[in-house]
Amino acid sequence: MSVKVHSPVDDMRLVVFSFAGVMMAGTILLILPWSASAPLEHPISWLDALFTTTSAVCVTGLSTIDVGRDVSFFGQVVILITVQIGGLGVMTFTNFFIAVSGRNLSFMQRALIEKTHGTLPSRIKPATLLRDIFLFTLVLEGIGAILLTLRFNADYPLREAVWMGIFHSISAFCNAGFGLFSDSLMRYRNDVTVNLTIMGLIVTGGLGFVVFSDVLNGLTCRRDHRPAHLTLHSRMVLMITAILISTGAIFFFMIEYGKEAMGSDMGSSILASLFLSITTRTAGFNTIDTAHLTAPTIFLVIMFMAVGGSPGSTAGGMKTTTLGTLLAVVWSRVRNRQRVEFLNRSLSDETVRMAMFTFVAFYAVATAGFFGLLLSETGTTPYDPSHDRSLALLFETVSALATVGLSAGVTSGLSDGGKWIIIGLMYVGRIGPLILGMSLMGHRPSKRFTLPNESITIG
Repeated sequence: MSVKVHSPVDDMRLVVFSFAGVMMAGTILLILPWSASAPLEHPISWLDALFTTTSAVCVTGLSTIDVGRDVSFFGQVVILITVQIGGLGVMTFTNFFIAVSGRNLSFMQRALIEKTHGTLPSRIKPATLLRDIFLFTLVLEGIGAILLTLRFNADYPLREAVWMGIFHSISAFCNAGFGLFSDSLMRYRNDVTVNLTIMGLIVTGGLGFVVFSDVLNGLTCRRDHRPAHLTLHSRMVLMITAILISTGAIFFFMIEYGKEAMGSDMGSSILASLFLSITTRTAGFNTIDTAHLTAPTIFLVIMFMAVGGSPGSTAGGMKTTTLGTLLAVVWSRVRNRQRVEFLNRSLSDETVRMAMFTFVAFYAVATAGFFGLLLSETGTTPYDPSHDRSLALLFETVSALATVGLSAGVTSGLSDGGKWIIIGLMYVGRIGPLILGMSLMGHRPSKRFTLPNESITIG
């Protein structure tokens, strides 16, 4: 009797195909006549449907159509459902329904939860985490929907305001960036309620559910006068997130204050800078016209988009822990430490290797995608500095791969080839280069011997 050994590659293939399945289902629903607001005059093409569904499942927000104008209520519901499924993860939904039915999660299902949401502290059981994820999501999205509905009701009828509140709350928490306004949130640029609500949803959704559970546990311990210790993972996520938000807001304000995009109003510019710093790494909403940002700001936005959110969250990018680990590597080397240290803890060699792989893989895929867009959108015509679109195409590349959704204004004008490249980048960005690569290459047994060491010159 032969016993089949479970392989991690099987888990990864399941994740890859589950996202692809939702993408196909959403595409089929979006090309139906009743998904378009004007099916006879402006039907949704299958490529635009695939592009939009991929963007929704991968919680990106890039779109070649105007969701508020070109898509019917039915189509908007389809997009919102795919955003919610994509934000939490297909396997999270599947395992949640298994857990609430009273059945025990298999070893494979527990492994998938850890792959999706990160390594769990010993005190957190997978089934408990799934329950907390759905409760946490429902409560925060509900609060956000209520606050936004109350604000939108001042400008729209109650029925429209309720739907707008629900749609934007779920989209913000899932870091998707889809909106029902043609100008994203530019019309509410100076509205404190809308800005703070959307920013709060983006940040909480981008921290990761394990981090939030860790923080809540710490607060409970403090209330009960018990020792409270955050894990190193949570401390790194919170520290890097706070540093990125604050430094981003300061730099954006210093560069753009008084310029065309932000204007010269101090209060409005501060609010816009803070919103840009938060949405840049994860969500894709915008309260100012990104097409009017200066070149230095565009470059900084690209760097922030590449970092993205945190592991186990609804956000994409390389992740804050990758940046934190790489900075720790550099700092430890500068101080001539034998081990990589962060906050009085040593990081494992496996953690450092994964950070290096994530960094290299992200920029390798981004380089390939950028080169593909240059070929598809500029062709082989001679280079003309006065009509250079390279920065805008690089912006679009990183935005898609990091599943951010901000656009430099070229998405709707992409060729069919360019759309396919962006679709591929969004998919790889949501699945992750490691999972996709291992699922394609299959299981490879590790070597049981060590090769001789030899040094090479670096730098």
